[in-house]
Amino acid sequence: RRSSALSKQHNTMGAGKNKSHRKKRISKHVIQAEERKKQSQLEDQLLSAADGGGGADTSPTSEQSHEVKRKKKETSAASASSQSPASKTKDPEEAASYLRLWKYDRDSKKTNPKSSGTWKFNKNTQSWLLRHMYDADKVNKTTYTLLIEYICQGGEGSRCRVEEDAKRRARRYKEWEKANPSQGGDGKDDKAEEDDGATKEKSQSKGKKIEGNDEKSEEELWNELNEHDKRKEYKRARKVMESLKAVREGGTPEGDAEDK
Repeated sequence: RRSSALSKQHNTMGAGKNKSHRKKRISKHVIQAEERKKQSQLEDQLLSAADGGGGADTSPTSEQSHEVKRKKKETSAASASSQSPASKTKDPEEAASYLRLWKYDRDSKKTNPKSSGTWKFNKNTQSWLLRHMYDADKVNKTTYTLLIEYICQGGEGSRCRVEEDAKRRARRYKEWEKANPSQGGDGKDDKAEEDDGATKEKSQSKGKKIEGNDEKSEEELWNELNEHDKRKEYKRARKVMESLKAVREGGTPEGDAEDK
């Protein structure tokens, strides 16, 4: 009996010993929450130091500052990688709102030069607008009118690039019209603009991919347009050329973006 009792006591002590050495498992979301909490505390310390907060020295060390920056980069990278291709597609209404806000702030500063405004430059939105400015489904007539004004108020380098692209599109349409005399327009607005820069390469867009279409180039998509849409693009291109020409000559761009 004594031997049996000692054996049970020994087994019980062994089980307790194994239990004490067993590693405690922590859920992944708990670890992430703790890391976010630490990062938030470090950021608060940075803000406190920047504001010159009194009291005890709570200024973060350089190592802590680097740690905050590293965490932010990791968070941004994870967020970007988790986005699907569809989430990166620009909403046409968002782009239109960007131009409307720009117009409102610009007009407000004319009446009140001290107005700070709420509009902020967004390179991605601007690039999207310039890339789709000839697509009436994405940039409607009202938005296009604002875009013309926006372009005319932009930098010289940007205006030159937009103008060269417009000339290329106008030349492309005129070449297509000559090859298809039974189609095309009446040719009333055929002036010298479409011939400007004729020494430029005529097929700059060949092989150029379009956003959201990994197989067809811009040239291929243009060839699929019907007569009406080809003419519509041509009218928009001419409006760009005329507006930028007016800016160079000290005038102002015309208000109506395109003919119906």
